[in-house]
Amino acid sequence: MDLSDLAASKGVVLPELADPGSRVALDVVDDVLQEAVRAQDRSDGMPLSLQLGGAVTPVALDVLAYASMSSGTLGDAIKLLCQFEPYRLGFAQCELSEEGDEAVVTLQAQGSWASLPLQIEAALAGWIEFGRWITGNVSHPLCIEFAHVADAPQARYEAFFHCPVLFERGRNAVHIDRQLLGHRLAASNPDVCRLMREEMQRRIERYARGEQFIVRMDRAIEACLSDGVLTLESVAQAMSLEPRQFRAQASTAGTTLTAAVDAVRQRLARQYLTGGVPLADISQRLGYSEQSAFNRACVRWFGVSPGKWRADLA
Repeated sequence: MDLSDLAASKGVVLPELADPGSRVALDVVDDVLQEAVRAQDRSDGMPLSLQLGGAVTPVALDVLAYASMSSGTLGDAIKLLCQFEPYRLGFAQCELSEEGDEAVVTLQAQGSWASLPLQIEAALAGWIEFGRWITGNVSHPLCIEFAHVADAPQARYEAFFHCPVLFERGRNAVHIDRQLLGHRLAASNPDVCRLMREEMQRRIERYARGEQFIVRMDRAIEACLSDGVLTLESVAQAMSLEPRQFRAQASTAGTTLTAAVDAVRQRLARQYLTGGVPLADISQRLGYSEQSAFNRACVRWFGVSPGKWRADLA
């Protein structure tokens, strides 16, 4: 796929994604995955989610991978996963529990993106692929559960996971033999594990600070749009920052003013269109000098003009 146009429209700089620590907004991930599904050649029978999960390597998981593989046991690695995976995924919480003779890792997803089922399947497939790698493929899972409806024949999922795969189960979960939690990992190294955990914690703290900045920035952008004066200086002033401070903190948070303004406008446009606000008023509220500029933005965001989007919704 050529992502250059999509990335540019979302304010994503593709070369920066070479850094494993870089992050992009989940709506960008959703757009990319939906485009990938449309472009996918399904002749090989393998769902895209399983292809993504099967491509997981320690490099892809970065610090979390090295902290996990250097843990003492598989159980320790899974606990790390539950602690830090929400940071990596951005849309879910994870929990390890014991049910009789089984250990169960559940993924509780939050959000309403169209690609969310695909992302959930890819996450669980990635867990299994990485688990096989760090344990030397000692065992397959006992069962996989998904809360959503299957997108492909069940047999294709079972061929990947090598176990029963059940859909519409009310939860997303991986079942393994509880005794496997005590399996010793060949690459266990307490010093490396400690260092990687500390680095992961530092990243999460930086991420949390960035999230707080983004929330404040979005509020400032909305206020400036309402006032009719939207510049870097006005947004920075609304946040009680100097422009240079704003640029530095935005860079740390992995965003830019251009990308943030576009995201806020898109969110507000959807809200106003749903609420029945006249199109000319929406254009003005979003700070566009001409109605045509708002129309072009809607085509870029939603694939259709604002009038068509509203008609389709009706």
